[in-house]
Amino acid sequence: MLKNYFKIAFRNLWKHKVFSFINIMGLTVGMSACLLISMYVHFELTYDAFHSKSDRIYRLVTDVITPSETINAGITSWAYGPTISQEFPEVEAYTRINGGSFLVRKGDIKFQEEATVFADSSFFHVFDFKLIQGDPKTALKAPLSLVFTEKAARKYFGDSDPLGQTLLLSGEGLPAKVTGIMKDIPENSQIKGDMFVSMTTMTQRFNRGIDDQWGNFGATTYLLLKPGTDSKALEKKFPVYLERRAGKLMREAKMSYKLFLEPLLDVHLHSERDVPEKGSMNNVYVFSVVAAFILLIACINFVNLTTARSAERAREVGIRKVVGAAKGLLARQFVSESVLLCLIAFAFSIALSAALIPLFNNLAGKVVVSGIFSDPSFIIYMLLAAVLIGALAGIYPALVLSSFEPVTVLKGRFTTSIKGILLRKGLVTVQFAISIALIIATMIVYIQMNYMRNRDLGFSKDQMLVVSTEGDPKRDAFKESLRGLAGVKSAAASSSVPGGGNRSAYSEIENKSGDLQVANLDLYFVDFDYIPQFGLKMAAGRPFSREFGTDTTQAMVVNEAATKLFGYAKPEDAVGRRFKQWGREGKIVGVVKDFHFRSLQETIKPLTMRIEPGGNGACFGQDRR
Repeated sequence: MLKNYFKIAFRNLWKHKVFSFINIMGLTVGMSACLLISMYVHFELTYDAFHSKSDRIYRLVTDVITPSETINAGITSWAYGPTISQEFPEVEAYTRINGGSFLVRKGDIKFQEEATVFADSSFFHVFDFKLIQGDPKTALKAPLSLVFTEKAARKYFGDSDPLGQTLLLSGEGLPAKVTGIMKDIPENSQIKGDMFVSMTTMTQRFNRGIDDQWGNFGATTYLLLKPGTDSKALEKKFPVYLERRAGKLMREAKMSYKLFLEPLLDVHLHSERDVPEKGSMNNVYVFSVVAAFILLIACINFVNLTTARSAERAREVGIRKVVGAAKGLLARQFVSESVLLCLIAFAFSIALSAALIPLFNNLAGKVVVSGIFSDPSFIIYMLLAAVLIGALAGIYPALVLSSFEPVTVLKGRFTTSIKGILLRKGLVTVQFAISIALIIATMIVYIQMNYMRNRDLGFSKDQMLVVSTEGDPKRDAFKESLRGLAGVKSAAASSSVPGGGNRSAYSEIENKSGDLQVANLDLYFVDFDYIPQFGLKMAAGRPFSREFGTDTTQAMVVNEAATKLFGYAKPEDAVGRRFKQWGREGKIVGVVKDFHFRSLQETIKPLTMRIEPGGNGACFGQDRR
């Protein structure tokens, strides 16, 4: 019987090709948009969910409380992970990670590995990043051990076996051994990297004793709790732990710390702290509603077109009823037509979505969808949804068509009921209202994006080329060589790129009362050419200058936001005030006008700048155009 329904339905759709084409194309476009948006929503909601122990993994985060502010940090002291693991039996394992950049050499081949991650040996126990080669227990144990992703390994070794091979790291040429190859990391992971370096490389080679530095914050720490552990109960034990371990340090520094646990699955969408590629739950809600609205418009369009043909199909219904067709049989027949039409539209939507995936990923700025069949279960759900949509969208037209009285219809006295007319008009009104709302929302988003693109950031960004020189001892010579190029107007260097992240430092700066006030401030290491190169304007004082020999060790430039933090009504009042920062002491020599060195979505934070010979990790060249 079902086969007969679909056979008749197909013949009817084929007979009315123009109507079928319009209906199928409308549903295809609606389903394609809904499918792609749903994949994006699924991508966001399943961030880090591929880890089998994701429900037991927590990110350890810190509140740093100073007399002037509270900093909600996503990082911790390097000492927290090892000591918490030792002191609390609720913790099964811990791992710390820290991003970095290395110049890597293999013979004449050189790559600047920007996506470098230092990680503890327990990294592969806490997380489910699969090793294709190597032992997950020991791959990141010894100093100068490297684990590459498949993609990164091919850059250096092609198709040859990389395991056991030696590469040279940094400008010092440290020999490091490849101890593992891992599968490429999924896009919906908060931890991303191409090269993973053993944490012992940092703690034993680059920064000895860092594990005992309770005031040195730089580690992203993850705890794997034992099954059944109450994370909130564990959190309540942290104040006693902090007082015992770092109480004296906190009192001397005139600040205090608080520790919290963030569930791994909440970090991407719900954390208010530092998160790489932070998502937005509001965006997920908005896109979900948009997907539903687009599909609703397509369904309303389908219902309207189908009921609009009711007069045309009235005679068909009358004849069928005369020869004995029951109302229920006719209703099932028309619902079958609707379902078949939706299934055809679904097949076309799969093809259209597959063709649009590259464009969609480009708009999203990342590989949200690797392939339309990358998650077969998702396609199955969408197929079931298509059947459901066909059934639901076909019920009303089926009931309308199957309710015609054969005598009235065959005598040609068929008229559409007032209720039917009002319903169709109501559906059209809803359709237009949703369309107008979506158009208005699109215009608002466009205006916001246009505002962000054209907003004055407070610094010159045009015709600027950025070259990473992290770990290169010849970077100063490289910068000078840039000046000699015909197309280069000027060159400068700094530790950070505006908008590209920066470091922070425990700082003491003299406030308007004459006292040294403690704060954790963003810090740029720059050279003498940085401020003029970026066109930063001075609000008070002067920029760094080679004419002042003490500028390399005893001078600081701050932004206007920093002067306000320390209570100065006017920028010039901060000039000449004392500072202490990372073992350096001196005076503020100038104040630059505020500029956006973070996202436009954030308020401008207090910023400090210092001259640091050899501390620059990026060179900037500006051409003469």
